[in-house]
Amino acid sequence: MRLFSLFALIACLTVPAHAEPDKAALRGFAEERLRDAILIYDRHFRVAETGQYLDALTIDDPGQRGLSSIAATGMGLISLAVGDALGIVPDAEAKAEKTLAYLLGEAGGPIFRTERSKSGWFRHWFNPLTGKPPASNREKFSTIDSAILGAGAAIAGRWFREKAGDTPSKAALLAEQLVSSVDWTTAIRNPKRGTIHLVFYGKDERPTENVATIPFDEYALLPCMAARYEHDMGRMTGATGAWRERFEMAEDLPMIAYGDYTLLGKTPTKSIPSHFTHQFALYLCGAYASDEAYLAEMRELVQADREWFATRDAPPHLWGLGAGSEIFDDPEKGERQRYGVSRLMKNEAVTASPAIMAGFLPVDGPEGELAILRDLYTLWERGECRYDHRGLGFLWRCPATAPEKRVTRLEGIDFSTWMLGLAAAHPQIGLRFFRDHAY
Repeated sequence: MRLFSLFALIACLTVPAHAEPDKAALRGFAEERLRDAILIYDRHFRVAETGQYLDALTIDDPGQRGLSSIAATGMGLISLAVGDALGIVPDAEAKAEKTLAYLLGEAGGPIFRTERSKSGWFRHWFNPLTGKPPASNREKFSTIDSAILGAGAAIAGRWFREKAGDTPSKAALLAEQLVSSVDWTTAIRNPKRGTIHLVFYGKDERPTENVATIPFDEYALLPCMAARYEHDMGRMTGATGAWRERFEMAEDLPMIAYGDYTLLGKTPTKSIPSHFTHQFALYLCGAYASDEAYLAEMRELVQADREWFATRDAPPHLWGLGAGSEIFDDPEKGERQRYGVSRLMKNEAVTASPAIMAGFLPVDGPEGELAILRDLYTLWERGECRYDHRGLGFLWRCPATAPEKRVTRLEGIDFSTWMLGLAAAHPQIGLRFFRDHAY
């Protein structure tokens, strides 16, 4: 008995704690995590009564309900399209139809109504059962959040139209109706400079006096959609010119020097946005998903991101500069949580985001994809940044220097790059799904 125990001990010592996974294991892991991500959107972010999607969840809390986010609803529509394509959500098309019908006022009657501005813009947050905004959000109509909704509707609508063939489904028609119901060109503040309105105030769309954004950040989605809208309307004027001159060619986008790299950033502030910015453009604007020069810029971002964490004593398999809940030390109250946006040169809490890691999966070819999948698989096997929400497993944000610590909130819009990247890594979906179906 003692001899057997000794041999057993020797065997345990000679087997690595986590054997190197083969390609099949990595693919299986990615497919399981994609399935769980889609089901988190379907079962927990989605509000069944109206089909709208919550802004955030309290992790592993079953009895919650807060505000909806119009951007999270856009990502929810994408989750339904991917879930339908893979057979994960069998009633996805009916659910998409309900979501869109409520947003367009074709369902809900007097109980649910979302007010919109004169050009069709939506508010960012609202009550998922009534459509009413919180008091702090009554005057603001958000361009970027409306654009994420529109991009999600476009992807879902095009998928359901393609699936239906000659006779488009109601979900496809409603999606197309929603996209065309916004005059996307009104977001362009100054076509010559490429400036974009962040918000409008009131239904009559009063602009902010001095606040606008310039390339490059997540607002690049707006000229992408505005140019396509002009094309569809048969009039290519100011928005098309702004897109072609300021946004269309990746080589002409603003570049910021960072060490040995030149990275997509913002001028004249000379800052590099959080990397969800670059990923939203990749997945939601078909022109960027099809641009090899843009993918080359994304590859540089991966390297810079990895190197930033390497200088902070983070494990080599943990990185990702994104947004969402984070843990920080308050000098007066100790360890606390807040919403944070991390980027190169600004990540005080050294928060890592596996959702950002996943969002980069399709940018560097098969070998680059496998390298990122190995990092994610290592995190999963070691239990680092690993979460469970009511039986569904995923990787989410944690301190890179203390990956055993956990945040308590999961934000729907920030979690989306986890789902989008895993979908792009799936052989039945791939980046081509977004190239073909994005607006």
